[in-house]
Amino acid sequence: MNLDHSQLLIDVQKKSNIIVNNVGDIKYLKEAIESFNNLKIGYNTLRRLFGFLNKTKPSLSTLNTLANYLEFRSFTNYLKDNLNFDEWYFQQQLLLIQQTNDLNEEGIQTINTGILYNKNIIFVAYFISNLIQRNNLKTLNKLFEKIELSKPKFSELLKFATIITHSFYSLSEKRALTIYSDLIKHESFRNTVPLLYIDYSHLRGIYSKVLTLIKKESPIKSDLFFVALMDCYRQFYTGGICENYEIKRPENFSTFNEVLKGRFYSYKIMLSSAVDSSLKEELFKECKTAKINMFLEEVIPALLIKEEYKILTKLSDKFYEQIFESDNWSDYTMSSIYLIALANINWYSNNISTAKGNLELVVLEKVELSYYDYVSLFYYQTKIKISYLESDAIANAASFLILEKLVLKTSFIKFLEISKKYLLN
Repeated sequence: MNLDHSQLLIDVQKKSNIIVNNVGDIKYLKEAIESFNNLKIGYNTLRRLFGFLNKTKPSLSTLNTLANYLEFRSFTNYLKDNLNFDEWYFQQQLLLIQQTNDLNEEGIQTINTGILYNKNIIFVAYFISNLIQRNNLKTLNKLFEKIELSKPKFSELLKFATIITHSFYSLSEKRALTIYSDLIKHESFRNTVPLLYIDYSHLRGIYSKVLTLIKKESPIKSDLFFVALMDCYRQFYTGGICENYEIKRPENFSTFNEVLKGRFYSYKIMLSSAVDSSLKEELFKECKTAKINMFLEEVIPALLIKEEYKILTKLSDKFYEQIFESDNWSDYTMSSIYLIALANINWYSNNISTAKGNLELVVLEKVELSYYDYVSLFYYQTKIKISYLESDAIANAASFLILEKLVLKTSFIKFLEISKKYLLN
């Protein structure tokens, strides 16, 4: 293999997450490349490059196409900057930038090139966390003005958001909010930190204050829509009054992401005394065009807290396979929510052994941190229901004790109100 382009082939595999071990992998790699910005590359060209046909020297056009896939202007441009695809080299570059205590245009280019390789986004998150700890607002502002965070995968950005959010929690609330207030004006910061890490554990505390900052600073309608919905969530779960809290469906609703759409229907479910036929029809109509496993991520918890078991059963019967579609580590959170829903459906049908089996498949430690306490509340509430039906007083009391601790942490007293009717004396 020609050393001039061997690293290029390695980096293409890194970006696509497709390791070419056999000729069958070539087909998937071709699809990955051609799905990016309408690039074109021949099947036989790739087979020759990876040694499945007699090798010939690749044309400059082919090398440029592969470099374009890696988001370089040309192969020549790639040769200049490809070292940033090496994880350790990239980390060293970040350390050097950190030592200078300044971020120039060359440093910005290094970071933007490096995060084309998804795994490097983690190192940038820790780099930013260090800046937060040092209160380096000048560099933070410069970074979020220039950083290109629209390209990494959602699952990697969620890790990015998690690391940065938790770096704020080691600060005093006053200092953390001062930094949030300074950065919230940057759309790149809003989209990849507070609007991505939905912090249910602190919805009554600091996260609520961060959402208020977004409401003051953001001109984006979907941001304001999200903040309004989360404010209703906070009031609903913490025992506040949100019956008169009307949130209208925006005109550009169809352009919003699936989870945000689902959050709107969750709000409508929570607000209703019972899901009427009109809302039910609207919900199922939306399911026909939405990506189900994302759309229902917020809808199902709302149906659970309102104990709408018949609708949950119908959703499960109709969309079971689509609900459990999963290709990212973060999808384990969605799967956990759906398994808890299945446990409730089976509990409602008096199928206790199957309900317990559903819960046994849930490993709470794998749920992403932002949802951990929220999902745990539904999990232990379900255990309370099952132990109530089994007349298992020990399991019933143990589960309620854990639920109480979670409520104390989150202030979500709605779970106590519902769970008390399933307590054994």
